[in-house]
Amino acid sequence: MKRILILGGFLLCVFMSSAQTNTNNYKYVVVPKGYEFLKKEDAYQLNSLTKFLFNKYGFVAFLQGENVPSDLAENGCKGLRADVKKSSSLFLTKLTVSLTDCNGAVLFTSDEGQSKEKDFKTAYHEALRNAFKSVEKLNHQYVEGEANSVSLAKVPKQDKAVKPEVKKEALANGSKPVKESTENEEKKPSKTVMTGKDVSYSLNNIAYVFDNTAYGFELSKKQSDGKKLVGKIYKLGKDNSYLVKAADLSGFGYFDSYGNFILERINPATELIIKDVLARQ
Repeated sequence: MKRILILGGFLLCVFMSSAQTNTNNYKYVVVPKGYEFLKKEDAYQLNSLTKFLFNKYGFVAFLQGENVPSDLAENGCKGLRADVKKSSSLFLTKLTVSLTDCNGAVLFTSDEGQSKEKDFKTAYHEALRNAFKSVEKLNHQYVEGEANSVSLAKVPKQDKAVKPEVKKEALANGSKPVKESTENEEKKPSKTVMTGKDVSYSLNNIAYVFDNTAYGFELSKKQSDGKKLVGKIYKLGKDNSYLVKAADLSGFGYFDSYGNFILERINPATELIIKDVLARQ
């Protein structure tokens, strides 16, 4: 029994150390306006209390929709998304706090905070504060690193446009030079169609795989032991248009002329449309 307790304590220390390392790479936390188990936004001021407690324990927290710093506004992946879950219980209010990155990976889940209070607001506040004891133990100290220094991927720049050639025949006849009609053509997304299996892409230093299916593609994340399904990409009726259903990567996309997949989605921090580029490898 003693060995089991020692092993459990060791594993807990390893987990807390790993969570601390991961969360220390993030300065910002975005708290949603409401939680699934409550009917109204900021009911019982629980979301506001969540923001307050994250600020108290070393993060820079915002409620979703508030004005945020420019670096977070440009790249929502520089912030973690907070959530609070409620566990069902007859006589106890039980809450847990989690932190998730922009790719849907859960970096931290707190111990369960409990309360025996009967008044809803009092019970929720007490349970949340008890859950945040785990956040306090993280001793969060922001350290700039890979996770937060990643900027939105940019589409490779095209070479400078070559000046249209003047037809020699026109010059010989004394006519006005005629330019090839390429300079003012409307730029349209490429009609690139990916074929084959296991086509690799990269976004924010994370490797993804597109696998062809009858409806479009399966989107998977590369892992050391294989692949983990993240979501699905559906081919729409419009040429080179796709619907992406993949948690935080959900949105609409298309392939550019380089074979990259351009994804337009909602920034969870600002609720504005942002453009990500899954760069083909």
